Amino acid sequence: MQTESALVIGATGLTGSLLLEMLLQSSAYHTIHVYSRRSLGLQHPKLQEHLIDFDQYQGTVQADTLFCCLGTTIKKVKTKEAFKKVDLEYPVKYARLQFGAGTKKMMVISAMGASANSSIFYSRVKAEMEAELAKIGFDQLTIFRPALITGNRQEHRSGEKIASMINGWINPLLVGSLRKYRSIPAATIAQSMLSHSLQENEKGCTILLSDQI
Repeated sequence: MQTESALVIGATGLTGSLLLEMLLQSSAYHTIHVYSRRSLGLQHPKLQEHLIDFDQYQGTVQADTLFCCLGTTIKKVKTKEAFKKVDLEYPVKYARLQFGAGTKKMMVISAMGASANSSIFYSRVKAEMEAELAKIGFDQLTIFRPALITGNRQEHRSGEKIASMINGWINPLLVGSLRKYRSIPAATIAQSMLSHSLQENEKGCTILLSDQI
């Protein structure tokens, strides 16, 4: 089987770190590039770590697939402008750079409820990101729209922890068309991103809701 190369941005987060681990273990990928502000502290023959300034860096790497797991909260970065930079500007910037360098596929995490018409700023930003990525021209663009993402985060998000507990009680009640509102483990998203990156028959832009991931 022909192996591929990948670039991961957002590898220090919950889903991104799990995805990186899966990619390093996968026989389908021979080289994994990672863009990060700080070292991951990992050593692996397939790993090539690039410590960059996301605002200034204009370089590219040879990668068949770009995986984007970037995401933050307004509470963490303090302003809407800073949030928009992480969740919109960086994904679009590096998607354009890598497309110009020959990358054919992109897997990106968005969010359930992403809509340009939403009254929620977060959802509008996610929708704008999706729209800008769709214009670039990747052979395959797969957008993952999870509901609440669960897992052991390094950072403390009390609101998400409470929501996760509530969703744990409610999930069994969400059936049929309501399944898309169930919380979803980060590991499930990471595995789905890896699996879809290897689907040769998937072309164009595909949006996967939480129950489809």
